[in-house]
Amino acid sequence: MKYIEDRSSVINPLADYQDLLKSKKKLRVKLGVDPTAPDVTLGWYAILRALRKFQEYGHTAVLILGEFTAQVGDPSGKSETRSVLEENEIDINAKGVLPIIKSILHSDNLEIVSNKEWLSKLTISEMMNLASSTTLAQMLEREDFSKRYDSKNPISLLEFFYPLFQGYDSVAVKADIEIGGNDQLWNLMLGREIQKFYNISPQVAITFPLLVGTDGKKKMSQSLNNYISVTESANNIYGKIMSIPDEVMWDYFLMLSDLELDEIEETRSLVADEKMNPFDVKKSLGKIITNELYDETLSTQAEQSFNDITINKNIPDVIPDAYISDGEVHLPNLLTENDITSSNSEARRIIASGGFKIDNVKYIELDISAAQLDGKILQIGKRKFLRINKK
Repeated sequence: MKYIEDRSSVINPLADYQDLLKSKKKLRVKLGVDPTAPDVTLGWYAILRALRKFQEYGHTAVLILGEFTAQVGDPSGKSETRSVLEENEIDINAKGVLPIIKSILHSDNLEIVSNKEWLSKLTISEMMNLASSTTLAQMLEREDFSKRYDSKNPISLLEFFYPLFQGYDSVAVKADIEIGGNDQLWNLMLGREIQKFYNISPQVAITFPLLVGTDGKKKMSQSLNNYISVTESANNIYGKIMSIPDEVMWDYFLMLSDLELDEIEETRSLVADEKMNPFDVKKSLGKIITNELYDETLSTQAEQSFNDITINKNIPDVIPDAYISDGEVHLPNLLTENDITSSNSEARRIIASGGFKIDNVKYIELDISAAQLDGKILQIGKRKFLRINKK
């Protein structure tokens, strides 16, 4: 269990964890994932990777798809009440993320269950019993709730039920260990208390560092559009890794590689002493991640593509084509329909900020005639290109 012990931020209670290891039994290791968005980010992948390590140590991974809790929304780290997701949106998201999650985890010692199987069936009497397991004082010990209460920001009663439901999940699957990001420690420890309430052996809580997104400031999140998706091309993943600030790449090495901690720390010291170029170190990180998600060939191609575009300033040999009709072209539509941007709003923001080029010349207008675009190469950032042809 060295990987887990080296990478974890907290193992609590440590004595209970050591007792579990001494027992030599096959442990049930729980991870809950709410399908609140349709993709799997590197931030999610980091925790799923830790769960996979437990499988490789011979334990059972219990992946809970939070189709019920997603309707409530995890309030962890939130300064205001979250909007409630519709059930059909959650269903669409679940169908999107589940195949990806299955491809990441090993199939032979894996259980995947939806918490709506038990939470949706709780009677009023059972809900009252669950609510009696925890006091308001305990809820307000949680830092984000406490801050919102002190600043008179509304807290809905539904939000108080989120950690109760998460804790009941641990009762339902009889978890020995529950893992999550650093922001989940309070929830995980409450789950331990709820298991005790139901006379079940309490779980051990293990948390891991949260990956900062490409903005270098906030937790990687699809809602903040600062994420790297595991389903993006190797070129895009490599390029986005190269865009993260130097100071945050060490957690990426920690959570997304199998390098020994001593090697990571030695490299970090060499960079700090200006004996090693952080740009070269980040390139090695990009290679490690793309090689694991894809293979050595695509990883090498991604590195070469990055060098050609960013260092040698070359346009890639292979560029996707788009075909347009005569008349006025609304650029946000064109970019989004061809998967260059994820939405029209993202396209408008990039164009307005000067991040869009036509034949290597910045263009900040939202509309242009088809005649002006014919035969031109559009570029977003350093890695996304589109060749335009008239029909």
